[in-house]
Amino acid sequence: MKNKVKTFSVEVLIIMFLFCCGGQMSGQKKVSVSAGIGYPELINAGIKYQALDQARIGFSIGWFPPFDSGYLDFNNTLSFSGDIYFHFAGSSKYSNLRPWYGRVGFNIILELQQPSDVDPIDCLDAYIRIGRDLYIDKNSGISLDAGIGCNFYTETYFFPALGVCYFYRF
Repeated sequence: MKNKVKTFSVEVLIIMFLFCCGGQMSGQKKVSVSAGIGYPELINAGIKYQALDQARIGFSIGWFPPFDSGYLDFNNTLSFSGDIYFHFAGSSKYSNLRPWYGRVGFNIILELQQPSDVDPIDCLDAYIRIGRDLYIDKNSGISLDAGIGCNFYTETYFFPALGVCYFYRF
């Protein structure tokens, strides 16, 4: 019986702590989740965290479905991206972040249907972009960005890097 009372007390304390801190954490709007499409991120889902006053860090995982012909030279492909966003211009009534941003990131693309003797890494890319957040309301919006990327893995070449995503802040 003593164990049940002690466990109940600890649970009540944890719940009280979460209620007290949870409102402050969600009021800051520092975390956002997103879903979008772009190159080299493919069809992706991601998370971003506001690390500084006008800077965010982000990570996304993308996927391109399998096709018989390998549409756009991709066939059942995974993409992993990491980014740093620097917000620099404009203002918004919905956010303390400026809507215009510069984005620097890297991306790794893995082919899932490779013979066992072939390296699954298809691309190792770095890119730089400029973009804008278009807020729908205080919690959500759309991000559009475009720029240039460079592949460093097999041969060096440049490509257009672009993307669009829907985000939700909480």
